[in-house]
Amino acid sequence: MSARTPVLGDHKRVKSKLITPFNDLLGPMRDVSWINTMIPELLWIALLHKAHGDRRAVEIVTAFTRAVRTNSPDFSGTVWAAAGKFADMPDGMLQRIVTGMDAKCADALRTALTPLAALYPTHPVNAIYGDAIPIAEPDMLDHLRHVVVGLYDRSARDTMMVQATAIWVAFDSGRLKVASDLALASFPRIEDYPTTELSQRIGASIRASLNQMFGDGQMMASDGRWPIDFWNHGLQLQPCEFGDD
Repeated sequence: MSARTPVLGDHKRVKSKLITPFNDLLGPMRDVSWINTMIPELLWIALLHKAHGDRRAVEIVTAFTRAVRTNSPDFSGTVWAAAGKFADMPDGMLQRIVTGMDAKCADALRTALTPLAALYPTHPVNAIYGDAIPIAEPDMLDHLRHVVVGLYDRSARDTMMVQATAIWVAFDSGRLKVASDLALASFPRIEDYPTTELSQRIGASIRASLNQMFGDGQMMASDGRWPIDFWNHGLQLQPCEFGDD
């Protein structure tokens, strides 16, 4: 008969504290604002989900980020989920990468991000258009605002799918690995969210993981300039009030 595992036996003791397996894996949680920081960084992914649906959006993001990783060896440790990360790429590199992708996939990427590119000329992913930045049209601001407002509820299904795609990029790049006994190990079941208990636990793990990954110096953290530019320029486009997290 095997010995019973003691309660909290899977926790790690650090001085006088017990650290959960999840926190031991990713490190301490960070106080990162979902609205102020993460929404601007992940908005490009949200636009792909809105334009093409969840499954196709994941296919496009996967093809795009794999092409970026393959063609930018100097950034081998980067998880290409936060838009601000793309600002570090040399001029012309991102355009060349997208030009070399499957044409249908590249066109789908450009089409979905058109409102963002047209209204936010400093968006770091705009390099995919080269010199042919889209021209703003009257309905673009309403469309973009609708997508942004829809992201405020972080636990909503559509928002969760955007967060799941960002986590998938970390998995696909090999930068994120989890123990088999953690909820996040059942990551594909997030597609059932929020109808099952397992999917809800996976969702909670995804949110916690993103909080950590966007922390200072972590795998999704950019230099922080893009979120500030996003909200400042948004107030110029249409003054409005935004709620707290």
